[in-house]
Amino acid sequence: MDLVKCPFCGIEIENDSFYCDQCGEELRICPSGHGFKKGKICNECGTKLVEAKSSAGNQTQADTKPQATTASAPQATTASVPQATIAGQPPVADVPAQQPEAAEKTVRPTAAPIEPKCLVSSALNATLDLKDGAIIGRKAGDFVGVFANQGYISGTHARLQKNASGVWEVVDLDSSNGTFLNGQKLAANQPAAFKIGDTIAFYDVKFTVS
Repeated sequence: MDLVKCPFCGIEIENDSFYCDQCGEELRICPSGHGFKKGKICNECGTKLVEAKSSAGNQTQADTKPQATTASAPQATTASVPQATIAGQPPVADVPAQQPEAAEKTVRPTAAPIEPKCLVSSALNATLDLKDGAIIGRKAGDFVGVFANQGYISGTHARLQKNASGVWEVVDLDSSNGTFLNGQKLAANQPAAFKIGDTIAFYDVKFTVS
C-alpha cells in the first residue's frame, strides 16, 4: 500500500484513506490525479476537490463493468394434459364421475302366521291334536275318550276343519249347549276361523289354541 502525506498535518497515511489517522481531518482529493489536497480547489490544476470517500465510490462504480443482460429465453408452454400418462401405456380417458345409485328398496316377504297345532285344556289336562275334519263329541269322533264323561257335550258336538285357504275353522254341529269362540256363541253349521291364542269352548269346556 502506497503512503502519501496528509495535507493537513503532514503525517504519512495510506493513499486510500478517507480520514487522516493522526489529525482526523476528512480528506479531499483532486479528480485530475494530483492526490490529497487542502481546501476546495486543487492548487496545481484548479480542479474542484472532491471528498476522498466520494471519489472512491465513483471509482468503484466506474471500475465495475455492467453485466451483460441476458435475455430470458421464453419458457416453453406445456400443454395441459388431463391425466398423467405412463410410458408404454396409452392415455387413460377421463371417466365421468358416477352418480351414487339410489339405495335399493328391500322387499321383505310378509311372515306367514304360525299355524295352530293343537287345542289345550288345563281343566281336563288334555291336548287335542288338530286334524282336518276331526269330530268333537261325547259319543262319536276322534276324541271320545276326552269327552265321554262330559254330560253337557253333545254326541256330535262340533267339527274342526281347514278351509280352501288353509285356515283352521271350527263348526258347531247344532249342538244342544253350543260352541263358543273367544266368548261368542257360534251359529250352527257356520264355520268360524281361529288362530293361535284364541279360546274355543264346547259348552263350558274351554280349550286354548296353540
